[in-house]
Amino acid sequence: MNETIVNHVLQAALDCGVVEFVVCAGMRNSPFVEVLRLEKRFTTYYWPEERSAGFFAFGRTCQTKRPTAVIVTSGTAAAELLPAAMNAHYLSLPLLLITADRPQSFRGSGAPQSAEQVGLFGRYTSFAQDVIGPSCDLSKWDQRGTAHLNVCLEEPQSQPYRGLYQLQTDPKNTKQLDIDSTEGIDELNHFFSQTKKPLVIISTLPEESHEALIPFLIDLGAPLFLEGISGLREEPRLQHLRIRRTDKILEAAKEAGYPIDGILRIGGIPTHRIWRDLEYLKNQIALCHITESPFSGLSWHRSLICTPIKQFILNYQSSCRKKVHFTPENSFLWLTSELEFEKKLIRLFEEEPTAETALVHQLSKAIPSHSHLYLGNSLPVREWDMAATSAARGLSITATRGSLNGIDGQISTFLGMCQPEKENWALLGDLTVLYDLVGPWILSQLPPLRTTIAIINNGGGKLFERFSTHKEMLNSHNLSFEPLAKMWGLTYHHWEKIPTIPPNDKDRLIEIVPDDSATKRFWNKYKQLT
Repeated sequence: MNETIVNHVLQAALDCGVVEFVVCAGMRNSPFVEVLRLEKRFTTYYWPEERSAGFFAFGRTCQTKRPTAVIVTSGTAAAELLPAAMNAHYLSLPLLLITADRPQSFRGSGAPQSAEQVGLFGRYTSFAQDVIGPSCDLSKWDQRGTAHLNVCLEEPQSQPYRGLYQLQTDPKNTKQLDIDSTEGIDELNHFFSQTKKPLVIISTLPEESHEALIPFLIDLGAPLFLEGISGLREEPRLQHLRIRRTDKILEAAKEAGYPIDGILRIGGIPTHRIWRDLEYLKNQIALCHITESPFSGLSWHRSLICTPIKQFILNYQSSCRKKVHFTPENSFLWLTSELEFEKKLIRLFEEEPTAETALVHQLSKAIPSHSHLYLGNSLPVREWDMAATSAARGLSITATRGSLNGIDGQISTFLGMCQPEKENWALLGDLTVLYDLVGPWILSQLPPLRTTIAIINNGGGKLFERFSTHKEMLNSHNLSFEPLAKMWGLTYHHWEKIPTIPPNDKDRLIEIVPDDSATKRFWNKYKQLT
């Protein structure tokens, strides 16, 4: 019976396009292990720890844009998948959770390895099924978030495996949204009729939408805030419209004679603080979202154009008889002041070269061109937007920020997103790395990769130092990450300044240690710029 159930579950997963499985092996899920160990038609990764395994599966889904399955045993092992499930939910990514369970009759008994696993992930699943026999159907899963299969199995017994049956050789791809492009076009036109001085914020974008979006933005002529994770921050054709500063944007625009009266968001929920500041501007500013996610990121504004971005932009440009254009005169003073601000900021980097943000600026120029860069949550993603060079270097920048913004599972997620054809860099904070020390476990199972885990070790949660004087907020420490590199067999480097970086052919860990006094001087001087 166990083998029959497992076959049905794997067939249902395959029908949804799952070809990669992440497994945390235990006695309860050993029937799955037996099948996947012998079935070479799947790619299977093995982990000893469930939380990091969930994040690695999440990273694979981010990279492949296909659903990935993670299989764990019962009890608290299942609960460890909740953080990954939450992230997949808010980023609308297809992640399949398969939890093994004891037979249904054990529920409520308090028997060993028996917990209430049905509905464990609550609203963070878009589909859930309690599999209590040889019947499993994922056809109603929309693949815009997490699905959960709780699979009841009898006590595993050793028996020959007879093989997976009814294998579909052409797995289905991730489901696409059906959209009403006319309705979205009308909504965008309504937004343009409401605003005279808009700001466009571009966040996470699919790369295939870039070439359709760039001429649209140029024709629009409105000022742009281009987040690093948009892939357009360094685009040469957009530099004349790009806003440089990353704080006090609304105030700076007003002072320059460009009081923003509308914001057009394109892509995922923005990283930038301005999105939280909008909570205090309820009904005072026009908003429009062109996104592939069903979330606005705001408590008071829900209206979304939820569509494949590339197709929507192409539809809009071909169907609109009247071209909307915000003349450069509207924003000339603001954009001019932004260019001056960038020059002053670069001079400040030169004055304090060992300050943390200055080191990020130097690193942005030193990472080999055309690398893949993963930006960790908390300070790194903020500092990159603020300090990275504007030069087009062909970097492929990813992150999983935009909603929950947690610092857990970041190494595992990064390794799941690595691209074999490129150098792969992760820029992470020190506390972030402490959350996921087991992350490098998976390296020995991956094809040869050129990975660099760059850790900004500033001795604790320095993000909070500018907002609170209480030491309890900082989680201060004097730790070195050299033993971590040694444990996982990574080449170790200690940098207090950024050297010329040669191409990498090994997995390595770089500990970047800013000068604390220089960092404090930097921020004191920065206040004078803004």
